[in-house]
Amino acid sequence: MAKNSALADNPGSFMFAPGVSFLRKALCWWIPILYLLISDMFYLRTYDSAQVKITLLQMGGFSMLGLWFSLLVLEGKKAFSKADFLMLAPFIAYLAYILLSFLHVPYHGPSVDDLVRYILYMSVTLIVIREFSKPDIDRLTKILLITGYISVLYGFIQFLDTRFFPPKEMGPGLDPFLWRWAFGKRVFSTYGNPNFFGNFLVLILPIAVAQFLKKKNVLLIPLIVLDILCLYATETKGAWLGFAVTVFIFSVFYGYYFIRERMKISRMKFLAISAIIPLLAFSAVLVYSYLRPSSVSFRVATWLSTWEMAETHPLIGLGVGCFKVIYPAYRRPIIFHIEGRHNTETDHAEQEHLEQLMDNGIIGGGIYFWMIIFVTVVGLRTLTVKTDNLPPGARAPDEAYDLLGYLVAFLGMLAHNCTDVSMRFVSSGIFLGLLPGIIVNIARGRGLWEIHYIGEEGRETEKKELLLMAGLSKSGFYGTSIGKILIWILRIAAISAVVYFALTVMKEFSSLQGNANLYSDSGEILQWKLAWTILVSVIIAGSAVFVTVILKGRSFIVPAALALSLLPSYYFWGWFKADVYHNMAIFFSKKGKWAEAVDYYRKVSRYNAFFIMPYYFVGNVFNDRFNMELAYKEELGDTGFVPRNDYERAMESYSKVRSMAPNYVQMYHQLGLLHLKLHDYFLRLGKPNEAEAAIDESLRYFEMYEKLDPVYPNNYYRKAQIYINRKQYEKASLEYEHYINAWKCFRKDHKHENSEAYLNYGNVLFMMGRLEEAAANYRKSLELEPNSAYALHNLEITEKNLRH
Repeated sequence: MAKNSALADNPGSFMFAPGVSFLRKALCWWIPILYLLISDMFYLRTYDSAQVKITLLQMGGFSMLGLWFSLLVLEGKKAFSKADFLMLAPFIAYLAYILLSFLHVPYHGPSVDDLVRYILYMSVTLIVIREFSKPDIDRLTKILLITGYISVLYGFIQFLDTRFFPPKEMGPGLDPFLWRWAFGKRVFSTYGNPNFFGNFLVLILPIAVAQFLKKKNVLLIPLIVLDILCLYATETKGAWLGFAVTVFIFSVFYGYYFIRERMKISRMKFLAISAIIPLLAFSAVLVYSYLRPSSVSFRVATWLSTWEMAETHPLIGLGVGCFKVIYPAYRRPIIFHIEGRHNTETDHAEQEHLEQLMDNGIIGGGIYFWMIIFVTVVGLRTLTVKTDNLPPGARAPDEAYDLLGYLVAFLGMLAHNCTDVSMRFVSSGIFLGLLPGIIVNIARGRGLWEIHYIGEEGRETEKKELLLMAGLSKSGFYGTSIGKILIWILRIAAISAVVYFALTVMKEFSSLQGNANLYSDSGEILQWKLAWTILVSVIIAGSAVFVTVILKGRSFIVPAALALSLLPSYYFWGWFKADVYHNMAIFFSKKGKWAEAVDYYRKVSRYNAFFIMPYYFVGNVFNDRFNMELAYKEELGDTGFVPRNDYERAMESYSKVRSMAPNYVQMYHQLGLLHLKLHDYFLRLGKPNEAEAAIDESLRYFEMYEKLDPVYPNNYYRKAQIYINRKQYEKASLEYEHYINAWKCFRKDHKHENSEAYLNYGNVLFMMGRLEEAAANYRKSLELEPNSAYALHNLEITEKNLRH
């Protein structure tokens, strides 16, 4: 027993296969640095300023998997034992179900992003539980606190900028970057969104407070104070609720587990005092909800629709990541009234746990809740063990404080996401993988790998076994001349792949960035320098780790595995390039430079075939141009030397959208407009039959769009115009009535009124012989626009007819 204890306390005394020690150390640095970069990085030349966070997760995550797989290969039989799976079961089960869920998702392309995220999240959990020793957990905690400091310091800069400096339209401020004041006075820091920043603040606060109680380090006080200040400045009600729950849970846990023996007041009084801050936070949320009720209405309407979606496949769910594709068919009309827009997407359910049930059904959702309960129970039981039966006046061990902070952070994050979507985005979602792994690791007291090396009877026996596991014994194939030549060929090939990958990424990033002299704004120049500094540092450090592992790891599999891990990394680097190109394409679209816009949209689709928006935008470009001259132009996407017109090009793009997201934004309305233009084109050619077929298609698409968005006024206007041309005045009048009365609105006082709508409605009623109603609508038109010559003229004619 003494020998086993000594080995456990001194992991460096273990005998490892070559490369194992370095690999484990690399992983235990890789994950904390990756989390720091994901949390604190942003890049404003992409369409989505948070795309760099997604790319870091994807590229860093697959590189991490390559390293971990190499480590497991080198450890051989010591990689896992049967007993390990009791501790890993919930996480492996959840990961397995996510993979199964993806198989039956109705539209696979848009779900790839979510699938990859959950694979990487759960991989982080497994790696932290297995590979991190106590010193590694301590280092991870320090890096997370540094991450928090960077975030709150930039958040504090934004706080000062939005309170004491003019808006960006009026002059420069303290925040040097182009996105200053992007959310008004709401602070969003490096997260690009106040809600996501709020989620990070909620989960990092208990970690910082627990570390302060553990170490009494005064350097943590500014972090805690700035965290609370930034949380207030986000003006995020969901985060305030998460803060309230976090404070209450932290107080209760700390009181029960750490100071219950020294508590001089009753437990009921302690609970009452602990509830003061949460009650104040809840009160603030109620006041803000009263002042801005649209947020609550939006969430409730979205939750009801999500529940209806979940009911369609209650057992197995609709499939991972399918919400944004399926939701438009279930969206309630009130959402359009709340947002005041019709060309927007709702990507998530505003309630993480409900969306888990919708995605994965009762089975997958049950595994998700099992994972949460498992982590919570393990954490609480360990807190009990660590704090029970302490001598009078004795202080709880350091591990208890660590566990307190991480467990409360985990529960606070889950509470916040009862009213929020933060966990569905990378900046917050990454902690779904990290926090459970840390909690289970602290509860175990050591990484699983340390357990595997305890109890070996002889060091020479252990060394021989490890050499055999890695295929390195002189009697094995590796010991032969052919074996040595083969592994060096693999090593050279893998190192060449790493070098090529690194140089290619830097070369392509250079073309995306452009030269520094192209920038005039000081903030853009600063970002240019920071981007290059961080990219080069990350590329060099990552390449050095890969090359070292390739040279140290004496296995045929390791060079091949690491080289192969570069393939998904480079593929997802393409997603980053696509997002930059998408930003450029939108710029050219706004300028009316259609050829350049289409060229960049095609680049987007080349590098990220599952990004729906560029296909939709390309369809809209050709819809707006509507050049019906047949021509073969490769730059416009034509292939096979077949000449096409813009109608055919638009239909191809819209068909691509329909294949991935059949109810995407306003696609059906756009198709209706496209066929209206086709109708006019055929009329000009003197082809009435073809024109009539086109108008039938147009009406069909408008009706399809009405089922998705029964509020959009222009959809009713265009249907009414079709019915007027067909002299179907009764139907036309009904469309105008729906237009004006904001059809299916839940507020009776809400109308879509304008002078033109009442004028057109009056015209239809006039043609139907309903003169008094027509006159009333002309008067209403004049109330809204007194100088409307058409309304005045038509009213005079109508009143004249009424007199006769």
